[in-house]
Amino acid sequence: MKRDTQKLFRTIESLYSIKDLDSLLESILTEARQFLMADAGTIYLAARGFLYFSFVQNDTLFRGETKDKYIPSGTSLPVDKASLAGYVAKTGEPILIDDVYHIQSDVSFSFNPAFDRKTHYRTRSILGVPLKTRENEIVGVLQLINARSDTGEVVAFSVDDKLFITQFAQHAADAIEKARMSREMVLRMVELAELRDPFETSQHAKRVGAYSVELYEKWAGNRNVSPREIRKVRDVLRTAAILHDVGKVAVSDVILKKPGQLSYDEKLSMRQHTILGARLFRRTTSFWDYMSSEVALNHHENWDGTGYPGRIEDLYAEKIYMGLGKQGTEIPLSARVVAIADVYDALVSQRAYKSGWKQEHALHFIRYQAGKKFDPELVGIFLKMEELLTAIAKKYSY
Repeated sequence: MKRDTQKLFRTIESLYSIKDLDSLLESILTEARQFLMADAGTIYLAARGFLYFSFVQNDTLFRGETKDKYIPSGTSLPVDKASLAGYVAKTGEPILIDDVYHIQSDVSFSFNPAFDRKTHYRTRSILGVPLKTRENEIVGVLQLINARSDTGEVVAFSVDDKLFITQFAQHAADAIEKARMSREMVLRMVELAELRDPFETSQHAKRVGAYSVELYEKWAGNRNVSPREIRKVRDVLRTAAILHDVGKVAVSDVILKKPGQLSYDEKLSMRQHTILGARLFRRTTSFWDYMSSEVALNHHENWDGTGYPGRIEDLYAEKIYMGLGKQGTEIPLSARVVAIADVYDALVSQRAYKSGWKQEHALHFIRYQAGKKFDPELVGIFLKMEELLTAIAKKYSY
């Protein structure tokens, strides 16, 4: 098969422009599979001596099923020579296997057929390459499964395939390391807020980010939004959603940790977290700052105009006067999306003062609030995401 090296270079260049770690990992796996016409694949991230499943794709089993890409966060393999992916991470060398059910007897690794037995899938050819940075740090493993010929027949990967995807994997690893550092900085900001508000956890923030991205994508698909615009928005929406409550870092502990009802003045002070959070993102030329600011400011606005902080003339004024609540589509789409994701996760999550609601009860509340708190169109889409919501909750569980 002739390799399109120009497309490879364009794809590598595009990887460096993706800021969100999850979007980047999904894109790396998708592009690698398309290059080699692989039916399936897995991307692992390395941490503390283990490989953690990050994304799985399988055209035969999961076609159109977005929930299947969310693997529980605890699912892992040790970095050793016993498993295929573990061997690649341990040695830093790629592996090329024509048929995993006929592996040579003189190698240390073996294939685990448990997944095949469970799903009735037939894994045959595998190409595994290390995600190794320029500094030779192994950040993960890219594993491609079942190469297909032009006629759709399962065939072996070639030596040229290995060379081609190894070059791609090195650049992918560098992009992952850059995105990983950015994600860690974002989560540290959430952890700062967590020091003040014990219910503002990084896991809650990750779930809100994932719910928001999936809800937006389904909305955008219904509206025939261009794939390019969808990629642009989702690349920053997840991070903006993760940081939706970062302004709580500036709210007094006395208010955040007060048991029972807040007084009127305390409620006003609490509501300031929307303004204080929005003020953190000052670079108006940055789409990331722009969306993070609009989410932080507007995620407590209600569709019927009863939310806060309302219309504000000058976000940076010394004295802020909260105006009438924004209404309907006057509320930015990003904030309308995050509002649903945030409330849903708060309802189903266990807190010191309450048990988590059952999913059906939480979705009933969301349905009841359509046209009141929430955008009715977005609610209609969200209510059809039950399995996806469950998969995300399991991936980012406590």
